[in-house]
Amino acid sequence: MAEEKKNWFKELTFKEKLHYIWDYYKIHIIVGLLLIYVLTTFTLSMINRKEYVLNIALIGESVDFDRLSQFSHEVTKELVGNPSDKKEASVDFYKLMRDSQGELILDPASTQKLIARIAAEQIDVIILDKKSFDALAVQGAFLRLDKTEGLDLKDYKVAKTLKDVNGVKKGVYGIYVNSDNRWLKQIGYDYHDKIIAVLSNSEHKDLAIKFVKWLLKG
Repeated sequence: MAEEKKNWFKELTFKEKLHYIWDYYKIHIIVGLLLIYVLTTFTLSMINRKEYVLNIALIGESVDFDRLSQFSHEVTKELVGNPSDKKEASVDFYKLMRDSQGELILDPASTQKLIARIAAEQIDVIILDKKSFDALAVQGAFLRLDKTEGLDLKDYKVAKTLKDVNGVKKGVYGIYVNSDNRWLKQIGYDYHDKIIAVLSNSEHKDLAIKFVKWLLKG
């Protein structure tokens, strides 16, 4: 009798064995599968995670988003390294819209996102209109370029603050983008009369300056 009880499981059909295992161990099986899924997802996310070492923001009315992605890839290849590696550049666009008076402004959602990313040190370089530049410059948002090594300003039209305001010293904080910039033209960005500036709290200032010089050569 004891031997019969011991071998009863062996006598079950394959289907009956599966039913038995599922009925008695389904909680363990489900928990195990979930654990495998979570560990696999986490591992893959760590393997594929990108480190953005150059974050660029464009403010304007228009851009071709497909070409914007290609531009990001090109910047990575030229300034960061092999695009297949984990380090890369990111380029984001913030759209201007017209208010009831016909003035160009950032919509509230884009404004909040931009300010939050600047505060979080997640933007290194920005290209923006003169009005936005003036508003941010007096708040100390930008790196002073006439005090930056490795950047010769004599060939550029510069954007300045003309007096000390809020502890921000007067000086050069931006450069007007060339009137015929092939890189920005290719991505359909309305870059005319726009200013490029480096954020004062950028964590990648050297690479940001390299990008400014590279872009303005175009």
